[in-house]
Amino acid sequence: MIISLRHIVVTIFLSLCFVSLFSQGLYNNGANIVLSGNAQMYIDDVANGNYFTTGTGSITASSTSTITLLKNWTNNSSNNGFATPDGGGVVLAGNAQTIGGSAPTTFYNLSLTGNGIKTLAVNSTTVGGQATFTGILSVGSSTLDLNGNRMDVTNSAVGAITRSSGYVISETNTAVNPSIIRWYHRTVGGSKVYPFGVAGSYIPFTFNIVTPMTNTAAYVDVSTRATAAADNLPWAGASNVAAVSNMYSPNPPVSPDGTIPSVIDRWWDITNSHPVTADATFSYRGSENTLNDPLYFAGALIGAQYWNGSQWTPNNSTIGSAASVTTGVGNVVANNLNTFCPWILSLVLAPLPVELIDFKATCVNNEIVVEWCTASEKNNSYFTVEQSVDGTNFVSVGQVFGNGTTSNKHCYKFITSSVSDVTYFRLTTTDDHGMKSISNVISIASCDDLSGAILIANDGTNEVGVILNSKMDQTLELQIHNSLGQLIETKNILAIKGYNNIRVDLSNVSNAIYYVSVYNANEKLISKKIVVSDFIR
Repeated sequence: MIISLRHIVVTIFLSLCFVSLFSQGLYNNGANIVLSGNAQMYIDDVANGNYFTTGTGSITASSTSTITLLKNWTNNSSNNGFATPDGGGVVLAGNAQTIGGSAPTTFYNLSLTGNGIKTLAVNSTTVGGQATFTGILSVGSSTLDLNGNRMDVTNSAVGAITRSSGYVISETNTAVNPSIIRWYHRTVGGSKVYPFGVAGSYIPFTFNIVTPMTNTAAYVDVSTRATAAADNLPWAGASNVAAVSNMYSPNPPVSPDGTIPSVIDRWWDITNSHPVTADATFSYRGSENTLNDPLYFAGALIGAQYWNGSQWTPNNSTIGSAASVTTGVGNVVANNLNTFCPWILSLVLAPLPVELIDFKATCVNNEIVVEWCTASEKNNSYFTVEQSVDGTNFVSVGQVFGNGTTSNKHCYKFITSSVSDVTYFRLTTTDDHGMKSISNVISIASCDDLSGAILIANDGTNEVGVILNSKMDQTLELQIHNSLGQLIETKNILAIKGYNNIRVDLSNVSNAIYYVSVYNANEKLISKKIVVSDFIR
């Protein structure tokens, strides 16, 4: 049966005694239950051992009293559940229990024991007290699922949350995670552990405050969750600073198979109410590591990055970098953080595999000679020469082998051709593990002599004219490159001895800007930028 206490004037005093309610629950419909001294109430029934309060029902508890129940705690009272600000403790000792109701409860001490998962079913539930802030949340060996709700811890002491083998689940896959621990650190420093975990793995977030906040009501909200897809996708919603528009390291290296494994598939949402500086330890499961290709990324360095409202920053810097793991639990410590919003762990560049001391491009016989020298190299496999017509979009035009590991000076050369009035170059260095680094960008004006007796004419239509005086009958090659420098069309044109005005049909080429070059054997005679359209003049 259920014991029902009705009417607001009913008051039950339990002093220095032990009351056990077997095979029944306690329904408080407006009464005030007073527990004094070492009084204990034990609601012992795995099926009906609930505590339910409604109306103005409340408990006036002493500092040493205890209420233990094996089923659910439901608070629908307008009195916050407890009439006294700080007193006593509640023990959830059942197998699967919820803390819920239409109103949150402010607990002083809350202990979780027994088996199964304890589920938070109401937002803003508080542990630690309302006045003295010395109560404890004891997770013990249990699991507490925040379930899309916030748990407030008002005790600012380092030991305000304790555990043995249990943890708190904060896994809610939304753009802004509502499963939050709000810890009122106030003006107290020290190493505070948010005891998160999931699926049997303990992955705490440690917030070691080195410069405390200066407000007595200051707090730091923290939540964490694994992502639903690789590379931290699909988080496109709002964050506490701005909408998130990309999900991983802004300049991730690309492995030789073309993939972009760049991040740990876990987010940490951190929000502070007042300025604070702290050393943060981010923990993750090895199974969340996308850098799990042992050939290319074994032990790759990862570091912490935060979303500043427009990009992830710092860009591939080593904030607390550490070797990544693919089994067990990995940790990255990032020191002296003072910016808080979404944080991730992403691949960061190790020290550059080469020390580049010279990088230039010169014209030699109408060709471009790209040259560079290194003072030292570390596990350097090869260089990729990349070319661009706009300085932004680059394509690979060739590779040159490196010299492995060396402390001696080595120089390299690569020969290519102009495809525009100005050509840009950069080097990508790839080490033996597939890690890449990118040099600065250089540029050079066209090396072609455009003043000879040959012209390329185009008036914006889908035709191009080649005008020349030829000394003999000969076959020339016309090449068309797109704006990225990629060859998309080759045509042979027949020039007879004397004057030629050759019309070349480009109707099978999409409307765009192109670079047309004319070659005699392997010698480029001329190159010109044109516009192809289907407009007929």
